[in-house]
Amino acid sequence: MTPLSRQTRLLIALAVVSMAVIAAAYLLGPPERAARALVADLSWTWTALYAVASCTIATRRHRDADQRSAWAWITAGCALYLGGQLVWNYYELVRQVRPPYPSLADIGFLGIYPCLLVAITRLVRAQPRRRLEPELVLDAVLVTLMVGGLTYEWLLRPLVAADSELPALLTSVAWSIGGVAVLWLMLVVMLRHTRFALAAAGCVGMGLGLLCVANVIYAVVSLRGTFLPGGPLDLGWDMGFLLIGAAAALSPERAAPLDPSTSAISGEAARLAAVVMGLAGIGAFGVKAALAPGRDVTAAVLVAGSAAIVGARFIYSSRADRRYANLLEDEVANQTRSLMDSLAATAAAERNLRLVMNAVPDAIVVLDRAGHVVDQNEPARVMAAARDRLAGRSVFEFLEGESADVVRKRLAHAFNGDVQRFEVPYLRDDGTRGLAALLYAPVREGGLVTRVLALARDITDLKRTESQLQQAEKLAALGQLVSGVAHEINNPAAIISGFAQTLLLEELKPEHREMAQMIYDEATRIGRITSNLLAFARASGAQRTLVDLNDIVRRTFALRSYHLSTLNIAVTLDLASQDPKVWADSSELQQMLLNLLINAEQALMHGEAARTITVRTTASDADVSLIVADSGPGVAPEIRGKIFDPFFTTKPEGVGTGLGLSICYGIAQEHGGRIWVDSQPGHGAAFHVTLPRDARVEGRAESPTAAAPPATGAVTVLVVDDETALRNALLRFLSRRGIDGAGVADGAEALDVLKHRGFDVIVSDVRMPGMNGREFMERLRHEHPDLIGRLIFSTGDTLAPDTAALLKNAGVPTIAKPFDFAALELVIRQVAAEAARGRPRASA
Repeated sequence: MTPLSRQTRLLIALAVVSMAVIAAAYLLGPPERAARALVADLSWTWTALYAVASCTIATRRHRDADQRSAWAWITAGCALYLGGQLVWNYYELVRQVRPPYPSLADIGFLGIYPCLLVAITRLVRAQPRRRLEPELVLDAVLVTLMVGGLTYEWLLRPLVAADSELPALLTSVAWSIGGVAVLWLMLVVMLRHTRFALAAAGCVGMGLGLLCVANVIYAVVSLRGTFLPGGPLDLGWDMGFLLIGAAAALSPERAAPLDPSTSAISGEAARLAAVVMGLAGIGAFGVKAALAPGRDVTAAVLVAGSAAIVGARFIYSSRADRRYANLLEDEVANQTRSLMDSLAATAAAERNLRLVMNAVPDAIVVLDRAGHVVDQNEPARVMAAARDRLAGRSVFEFLEGESADVVRKRLAHAFNGDVQRFEVPYLRDDGTRGLAALLYAPVREGGLVTRVLALARDITDLKRTESQLQQAEKLAALGQLVSGVAHEINNPAAIISGFAQTLLLEELKPEHREMAQMIYDEATRIGRITSNLLAFARASGAQRTLVDLNDIVRRTFALRSYHLSTLNIAVTLDLASQDPKVWADSSELQQMLLNLLINAEQALMHGEAARTITVRTTASDADVSLIVADSGPGVAPEIRGKIFDPFFTTKPEGVGTGLGLSICYGIAQEHGGRIWVDSQPGHGAAFHVTLPRDARVEGRAESPTAAAPPATGAVTVLVVDDETALRNALLRFLSRRGIDGAGVADGAEALDVLKHRGFDVIVSDVRMPGMNGREFMERLRHEHPDLIGRLIFSTGDTLAPDTAALLKNAGVPTIAKPFDFAALELVIRQVAAEAARGRPRASA
């Protein structure tokens, strides 16, 4: 039950204090009649005023229209009574005379009755009622008969027999009949309705009853002239108004529909009162008739009528009881069936809920305040790798260190009503570790959080995948960076190589020639390294060519050789002599070999024995093979079948990604081959890759077009390159070889020079600031179409997608940086000879 408001408590307290003060004034006041009359008048005025104020507040606070109307009528009745009391006070206190009988005060006093009759019917309109049945009608008739008979026999007959003036007699009759009518209506209403809230209905019923009983008694004693102010009769009026006011204060907060826990007055009490009243009336009339000197026909009629009604009621009740017993048996049977159906429905609902919980792929766990598992679904048991149910276990069994502290704090916040989302590492029952994303949702019962629903998802693989994607992003960015750096290195390497080749054309001392040759060789080595880096960084997609597996091994080993030497790992290359060529994607084969080398390298980091890696190639008519063997600890038999699975790794967190061997497996499968491992624990591991040869390999080789003899006369060359030193080196070399040349920085300058001078050959870089090679070729095609056949492209990155597309569509010879100046001279003279003869030229 909700606590009372402050205003209600204040009004009730005011009623209690007022009653105590009035009772004390009556008991301890002066005995003089005038003084007691003054106390009585003030008490009547105050209590009536209190009732009016409380009823007015109740009228405003009620939300129900019937309740507002009922309390408005009670307010009107109390206000009329207060008006009559003020008139009475005027006569007694101001004029100090007894009011005439009847007077305006009596009109106000009597005006309360119709207001109360209307209010009583509206107060209980919303309460549950019985259906109209014979037993209820008999009870109502019995009550009406007894009330009417008692009123006539003990009230109206004595009043009429009294020697009084007609106005006074009529007023007293009105007082008595009005009070009896209100009491009768209250009893009949209680018979018709089943329950009434004790807090509000009980107070207002007692208040109205006291008020009406006091009015009835006053009607008799005032007519006889025996009324004394300040006595129990005045206290009855005062208590009646105070109870009405207290009921008005309680009513707005206790007018809600009754529940079983609400204190209430049962309608059965009114029915019992009706029977008791009937029996008491029969006894009273019988005693009166027996004591009367003559025959009392009225009493006999009332006794006979009452006895007939009571008898009919008991006969009907006995038959109704038998019917009720049958109905009760049927109802018990129906309720039993309903209960069994409800139990079956509950079991089905629980089974469906369990099926739904187990169908959810995420773990669902219900936790108590201590972190113990109250309930869980099957995925939760699987996620924890538990053999049995988790119910009764603590979630902290799966946590360590800081994880337990985090979960304990989050659980406390959840029991405070906050929804929590977080990630936490956990330990499974099988000893493996994982990462879970958790959501804590409070479960409220009656406004309190009694349990917490935990939704958990294993995100171990997801986080690993995100890490792999991030690593792939880094590798892609690193590939772009490496390709850019390699491209930039090519230019100074070409310059160094060019000047070294130029020096080698001069007459030098032996030691100087040796140094120049060494410079040339190292520059060429730089070119090979950058070429390998570019080949690895620039994925060539799904394009396959005839690939020499030995060349792939040499170039890949060159990229990793220095790092392996720093780890004291000796690498042996045992390459086949039968020309192991295969139709494949060279970049994918290089990636596969590099992954196998890195895998072997990481396996050797944990051993104390000699660290060796052997890379072997073999070839047959049907296929070629690649073997990468190491002297590491080998592969355990229990994991041998898993090593090619994605994300499987035995390496510590942050060392292995679990994708290297799975990528190798995918590359081998895409090329129609296979990969497997031979290993004995403690004796190293050997990874075998077998790739099939293509039966059409020999047919794919294209016979070169017969080239024209190189030009031997004077040749002029225009060199278009943004590297000034490279231009100067190339022009110096060519001048010593009898080729006259000029150099410009970009395509725009080249077009300006071509307006005033012609050249036999044009050597243009592809990537240049300003007008690049593509734009220069397009302008050349429109402005000097005859010079397209004299164009040679030079570039340091032939594998870049845009550059590769340009070179493929242009159909012009291409020289890769750092180039051999002698080879470039040969290409220049061939292009010059073909241009001089006007024959179409095949692209180099």
